[in-house]
Amino acid sequence: MAGRVTGPLSGPVSDDTVAALSNLSSALWRLQELLETLTYKLEVQQLILETGRARWLGRCTREIEVLLQQMREAELMRALDAGPACEALGLPAGTSLARLAQAAPAPWNDLLAEHRRALTQLTAELSTVSRSNSRLLADAYEAVQETLDQFDAAGGVGAPLPERPRPGDAGS
Repeated sequence: MAGRVTGPLSGPVSDDTVAALSNLSSALWRLQELLETLTYKLEVQQLILETGRARWLGRCTREIEVLLQQMREAELMRALDAGPACEALGLPAGTSLARLAQAAPAPWNDLLAEHRRALTQLTAELSTVSRSNSRLLADAYEAVQETLDQFDAAGGVGAPLPERPRPGDAGS
Protein backbone atom coordinates (compact mmCIF):
# COMPACT_ATOMS: atom_id res chain seq x y z
CA MET A 1 0.00 0.00 0.00
CA ALA A 2 2.45 2.67 -1.20
CA GLY A 3 1.75 6.24 -0.17
CA ARG A 4 -0.40 5.35 2.83
CA VAL A 5 0.22 4.65 6.49
CA THR A 6 -2.17 2.35 8.29
CA GLY A 7 -3.52 3.43 11.65
CA PRO A 8 -4.55 0.67 14.09
CA LEU A 9 -8.16 1.81 14.46
CA SER A 10 -8.66 4.25 11.67
CA GLY A 11 -7.54 2.34 8.62
CA PRO A 12 -5.29 3.86 5.98
CA VAL A 13 -3.96 7.38 6.51
CA SER A 14 -3.15 9.41 3.41
CA ASP A 15 0.24 10.96 2.71
CA ASP A 16 -1.41 14.38 2.88
CA THR A 17 -2.68 13.66 6.39
CA VAL A 18 0.76 12.43 7.49
CA ALA A 19 2.39 15.53 5.97
CA ALA A 20 -0.13 17.88 7.61
CA LEU A 21 0.29 16.24 11.03
CA SER A 22 4.07 16.20 10.64
CA ASN A 23 4.13 19.92 9.81
CA LEU A 24 1.91 20.69 12.79
CA SER A 25 4.10 18.60 15.08
CA SER A 26 7.21 20.44 13.86
CA ALA A 27 5.56 23.79 14.55
CA LEU A 28 4.59 22.61 18.04
CA TRP A 29 8.18 21.48 18.72
CA ARG A 30 9.39 24.94 17.70
CA LEU A 31 6.94 26.56 20.11
CA GLN A 32 8.09 24.25 22.90
CA GLU A 33 11.72 25.16 22.27
CA LEU A 34 10.91 28.86 22.32
CA LEU A 35 8.85 28.53 25.51
CA GLU A 36 11.72 26.67 27.20
CA THR A 37 14.20 29.34 26.10
CA LEU A 38 11.86 32.11 27.24
CA THR A 39 11.46 30.44 30.64
CA TYR A 40 15.25 30.22 30.90
CA LYS A 41 15.69 33.90 29.97
CA LEU A 42 13.06 34.94 32.51
CA GLU A 43 14.81 32.88 35.18
CA VAL A 44 18.09 34.63 34.26
CA GLN A 45 16.26 37.95 34.54
CA GLN A 46 14.97 36.88 37.94
CA LEU A 47 18.51 36.11 39.13
CA ILE A 48 19.71 39.47 37.84
CA LEU A 49 16.92 41.22 39.73
CA GLU A 50 17.48 39.25 42.92
CA THR A 51 21.21 39.93 42.93
CA GLY A 52 20.90 43.58 41.98
CA ARG A 53 23.12 43.19 38.91
CA ALA A 54 21.23 45.85 36.97
CA ARG A 55 24.05 46.15 34.45
CA TRP A 56 22.69 43.10 32.60
CA LEU A 57 18.98 43.85 32.93
CA GLY A 58 18.70 45.81 29.66
CA ARG A 59 20.47 43.11 27.68
CA CYS A 60 18.34 40.39 29.20
CA THR A 61 15.17 42.39 28.49
CA ARG A 62 16.19 42.84 24.83
CA GLU A 63 16.81 39.09 24.51
CA ILE A 64 13.36 38.42 25.95
CA GLU A 65 11.80 40.87 23.47
CA VAL A 66 13.54 39.07 20.58
CA LEU A 67 12.22 35.73 21.85
CA LEU A 68 8.70 37.11 22.15
CA GLN A 69 8.85 38.24 18.52
CA GLN A 70 10.09 34.77 17.50
CA MET A 71 7.21 33.25 19.46
CA ARG A 72 4.67 35.45 17.65
CA GLU A 73 6.11 34.26 14.33
CA ALA A 74 6.16 30.62 15.46
CA GLU A 75 2.57 30.87 16.66
CA LEU A 76 1.55 32.23 13.27
CA MET A 77 3.29 29.29 11.58
CA ARG A 78 1.59 26.89 14.00
CA ALA A 79 -1.78 28.39 13.15
CA LEU A 80 -1.03 28.05 9.44
CA ASP A 81 0.07 24.42 9.92
CA ALA A 82 -2.99 23.59 12.02
CA GLY A 83 -5.37 24.43 9.15
CA PRO A 84 -4.34 21.56 6.86
CA ALA A 85 -4.21 19.16 9.84
CA CYS A 86 -7.77 20.10 10.79
CA GLU A 87 -8.90 19.73 7.20
CA ALA A 88 -7.18 16.34 6.82
CA LEU A 89 -8.97 15.08 9.93
CA GLY A 90 -12.34 16.52 8.87
CA LEU A 91 -12.35 19.09 11.69
CA PRO A 92 -13.22 22.77 11.48
CA ALA A 93 -10.41 25.33 11.36
CA GLY A 94 -9.45 26.53 14.82
CA THR A 95 -10.07 23.16 16.47
CA SER A 96 -8.24 22.85 19.79
CA LEU A 97 -5.07 20.80 20.09
CA ALA A 98 -6.84 18.48 22.53
CA ARG A 99 -9.55 17.76 19.95
CA LEU A 100 -6.98 17.34 17.18
CA ALA A 101 -5.15 14.78 19.33
CA GLN A 102 -8.39 12.87 19.91
CA ALA A 103 -9.20 12.79 16.21
CA ALA A 104 -5.70 11.97 14.94
CA PRO A 105 -4.72 8.40 14.07
CA ALA A 106 -1.95 6.63 15.99
CA PRO A 107 0.84 7.51 16.57
CA TRP A 108 -0.11 11.15 15.95
CA ASN A 109 -2.80 11.12 18.64
CA ASP A 110 -0.25 10.36 21.36
CA LEU A 111 2.31 12.77 19.92
CA LEU A 112 -0.17 15.66 19.75
CA ALA A 113 -1.44 14.88 23.26
CA GLU A 114 2.16 14.96 24.51
CA HIS A 115 2.74 18.31 22.79
CA ARG A 116 -0.35 19.63 24.55
CA ARG A 117 0.84 18.40 27.97
CA ALA A 118 4.30 19.89 27.45
CA LEU A 119 2.94 23.22 26.23
CA THR A 120 0.53 23.40 29.17
CA GLN A 121 3.33 22.69 31.65
CA LEU A 122 5.71 25.20 30.04
CA THR A 123 3.01 27.86 29.99
CA ALA A 124 2.33 27.34 33.71
CA GLU A 125 6.06 27.60 34.52
CA LEU A 126 6.36 30.69 32.37
CA SER A 127 3.41 32.30 34.09
CA THR A 128 4.90 31.69 37.54
CA VAL A 129 8.32 33.11 36.66
CA SER A 130 6.76 36.06 34.86
CA ARG A 131 4.59 37.00 37.86
CA SER A 132 7.60 36.74 40.16
CA ASN A 133 9.69 38.96 37.87
CA SER A 134 6.90 41.52 37.70
CA ARG A 135 6.90 41.74 41.49
CA LEU A 136 10.70 42.02 41.59
CA LEU A 137 10.66 44.75 38.93
CA ALA A 138 7.97 46.66 40.81
CA ASP A 139 9.98 46.37 44.04
CA ALA A 140 13.15 47.52 42.27
CA TYR A 141 11.33 50.46 40.73
CA GLU A 142 9.93 51.44 44.12
CA ALA A 143 13.39 51.22 45.72
CA VAL A 144 14.92 53.39 43.00
CA GLN A 145 12.08 55.90 43.32
CA GLU A 146 12.54 56.08 47.10
CA THR A 147 16.27 56.66 46.66
CA LEU A 148 15.64 59.41 44.13
CA ASP A 149 13.05 60.99 46.43
CA GLN A 150 15.54 60.96 49.32
CA PHE A 151 18.23 62.41 47.09
CA ASP A 152 15.85 65.13 45.94
CA ALA A 153 14.74 65.91 49.52
CA ALA A 154 18.40 66.29 50.53
CA GLY A 155 18.86 68.93 47.87
CA GLY A 156 20.66 66.61 45.50
CA VAL A 157 18.54 67.29 42.45
CA GLY A 158 18.51 70.84 41.19
CA ALA A 159 20.64 72.17 44.04
CA PRO A 160 23.59 74.23 42.87
CA LEU A 161 26.96 72.59 43.21
CA PRO A 162 29.25 74.22 45.75
CA GLU A 163 31.96 76.33 44.17
CA ARG A 164 35.35 74.76 44.07
CA PRO A 165 38.32 76.96 44.82
CA ARG A 166 40.34 77.88 41.76
CA PRO A 167 44.08 77.64 41.64
CA GLY A 168 45.56 80.96 42.62
CA ASP A 169 42.47 82.07 44.62
CA ALA A 170 43.11 83.27 48.12
CA GLY A 171 42.98 80.42 50.60
CA SER A 172 43.95 77.74 48.14
